Amino acid sequence: MKEQEFAHRIRHHLNLGADGIDRATADRLFKARQNALEHQKVATSQLSLAGIGNIAADVMLPHARTVIALLGLMLGVAGVSYWNDYQQAAEYEEIDSALLADDLPINAYLDKGFHAWLDQPSSQQ
Repeated sequence: MKEQEFAHRIRHHLNLGADGIDRATADRLFKARQNALEHQKVATSQLSLAGIGNIAADVMLPHARTVIALLGLMLGVAGVSYWNDYQQAAEYEEIDSALLADDLPINAYLDKGFHAWLDQPSSQQ
């Protein structure tokens, strides 16, 4: 109730102040108000998807930074995983090439102790 009384008092004081404005100033204020209303009509007529725009602004924009950060993180993890796989494939390629170039008999590869022998440092190095 106090808010309505306060609003009525403000309106009364504004009306008293408006009565003291000369005619030229009142005409300029009226034209400025009409111009603002015309611009408002043009702006609202251009918003054909205003409902969708409000949904996008209210729902998606607050979370946009989080979504962008998560996408960046996922791309980074995928990139690191790909790079590690590439490096591991290159290491395996070197080992395979070294094993294929060696003149060991096929039985040596089937021997259970062969993997232990591969893990030992070479005496030639």
